[in-house]
Amino acid sequence: MDHNPLTPGEQNLLIEDALHTYPLASMPRDITADVVKRIQAAPMPRPFGITWSDLALSFVIALCIGAIWFSVNHLPPLVVAQFRKESIPFYQHLLVNARWLIPAISFGLAAFLSALTIPYLGRELMKKTA
Repeated sequence: MDHNPLTPGEQNLLIEDALHTYPLASMPRDITADVVKRIQAAPMPRPFGITWSDLALSFVIALCIGAIWFSVNHLPPLVVAQFRKESIPFYQHLLVNARWLIPAISFGLAAFLSALTIPYLGRELMKKTA
């Protein structure tokens, strides 16, 4: 049966004492050469530019927006009339029951704007490490 008479606090103190009193090992002589080789072998980050995948994604998104626009503009008149008829009670329902709408829009906008800062922070971090 394993029985440890030390409390967790005493164990932490013993470990800390051992870490502070243990003699340091000497650094190998070839460590700097290995580190420099790894630094030189690492590819440098590309400057900001548009790649083919960016263009393809932009084309697909533009094509989807164009298809939606075309299909909305060419709906049959009965569908448009039905949509307008159904939208009036929906709008009234939102006006009466949408106490959650303003906070949801506010928090969503705050999340979107904070997400826009991520690329800027990444660039600032790259500047500091360079």
